[in-house]
Amino acid sequence: MLDLFHSLKKWLYPFPLPHALAITGAATALVVLLLIPDPLPTTGTDTPVVERVPVTLTAPLVTTAEDLVPAPEVPVTRISSEIVKAGDSLSKLFARQGLSPQLLFEVTSTETPKERISDLIVGQEVAFTYLDETLQQIQRQISPFQSVIASYQDGQWQHRVNIRDAEIYVETAEATINSSLFLAGARAGLPDSLIMELADIYGHLIDFVYEIRAGDQFRVTFEKRYLDGEFVEFGKILAAEFVNSGEHFLAFRYTDSEGDTGYYDERGVSLQKAFLRAPLNFRRISSNFDLKRKHPVLGTMRAHKGTDYAAATGTPIYAAGDGRISYRAKKGGYGNLVVIKHGNSVETRYAHLSKFGKYRVGDRVKQGQVIGYVGATGLASGPHLHYEFVVNGVHRNPRTVLDKLPKAKSLPPTELVAFQRVATTMLAALSPAAKDVELALQTITQ
Repeated sequence: MLDLFHSLKKWLYPFPLPHALAITGAATALVVLLLIPDPLPTTGTDTPVVERVPVTLTAPLVTTAEDLVPAPEVPVTRISSEIVKAGDSLSKLFARQGLSPQLLFEVTSTETPKERISDLIVGQEVAFTYLDETLQQIQRQISPFQSVIASYQDGQWQHRVNIRDAEIYVETAEATINSSLFLAGARAGLPDSLIMELADIYGHLIDFVYEIRAGDQFRVTFEKRYLDGEFVEFGKILAAEFVNSGEHFLAFRYTDSEGDTGYYDERGVSLQKAFLRAPLNFRRISSNFDLKRKHPVLGTMRAHKGTDYAAATGTPIYAAGDGRISYRAKKGGYGNLVVIKHGNSVETRYAHLSKFGKYRVGDRVKQGQVIGYVGATGLASGPHLHYEFVVNGVHRNPRTVLDKLPKAKSLPPTELVAFQRVATTMLAALSPAAKDVELALQTITQ
């Protein structure tokens, strides 16, 4: 300490005494402040508060064998779709997808007649689902409500039909005919498909070319089908009423206990006759049954022993009734001709076809099946169907002879109770009071 004092005295010797004393005092105070510890905080009393600061200890990093194994990769799913085009087959779709013929064989070898993934139709969508680029599923969309699925499960390909139930609502529309059924139906908001179905239902009773009158009316109750709350398509006609020249014709759709579906009047009598009045959807009759007609091509008087229906080339032609095809080839002025023999010595002939249907000589056909297409082969001035109706070897006018032929069938007494329940419900839906009412009938088509 004495040495420190002498050192300060020697260092302060040049300064005047007052300055030396000031510098010494300041230095002494600074030393005291540095040496005295900070006071502890208190809680308002004389007891000091000791602050404890938490300390986090980090565990040492230990690497195990499990940490060295990489996390499993999530499988990647990819869907690739194809739209079926004319001439496409499943093998062509496989080729476009880069899939092997061997895989195609494995998929198709387990098909069943009702679950065929390979029965493609133009316009259908076929979706291929891959898991890590390995084909796992093929789905062929038949309709918005039905699809066929082939999936790889348990080491083999399995097929199934997937059906989604539609949400079905029922609506009623009505119209008055001023010029034609088609225009009246369009004004009522009906699509062409329902107008044609309405014509088919009454085609055995009403001639829509000759017997329609201005002021005729119709009312129709039909399905509208929805999926997930969105409209998909129109369904079947459930009931209809047609007023032709003041005469009322009712029609109710009914499926009997054997699964056969048809349209019947309020008494359970079928509206279907043994033969169609017209074997195609035509625009007009270009030439009627006439035994003294001047031939439009030959220019000579020649009996016209049938009815000509003008229609566009390619319009489908239907079998007028159940029977067996007895002729299918070219024949002179008839051009391409199809002849069907029916029971009770009745024969129908269909001439000037542009091409034939899939049925051949000897095949049985049912009423309404396509046997050919409208054309202008043979002695024809333009595309039309020449239709003949022969009974016991004698040509008859099909527009008049059909009224004398029996109906296809009527409901037996055992079916009438169930039919009357359906007819009563549908008759109420046809009522004008139900015009704007939508009924949710989820099981109407079951």
